[in-house]
Amino acid sequence: MSATCLACGSLFRPQRSTARFCGPRYRVAAQRTRNRGIPIGTAATRPSAPADAVLSVTTPVSLSEGQKRQNVTLRRKPPKLDPRIVPDPKWPGMYRLRLPDGSLSDIVNLTPAKDTLDTLAEIGGAS
Repeated sequence: MSATCLACGSLFRPQRSTARFCGPRYRVAAQRTRNRGIPIGTAATRPSAPADAVLSVTTPVSLSEGQKRQNVTLRRKPPKLDPRIVPDPKWPGMYRLRLPDGSLSDIVNLTPAKDTLDTLAEIGGAS
């Protein structure tokens, strides 16, 4: 017995009599399409997207006649950093602290890095 996948149109051998899709990828994409009314054509995060890309949005299906779908990529400006906070070259979104002796600390997120600098400033100001 063979069936035709409702998403991609290929023939497949279903393991159950109720199977309508050739794999979970197409079944999930069809479910998302039904739930949101948004066709899922590409992954939310593509390897080709720049590192500073934040969100990619496609307009909903319920458009007026004559309107075309548009893809929008929202970007944020890189944060203004204290010169003692250095972005890690290998891991985007991770940082290192430049210590007084010139060496770098272990990798941390931005918030703990800022908190550590604030703590060091308080300790340095108290003595």
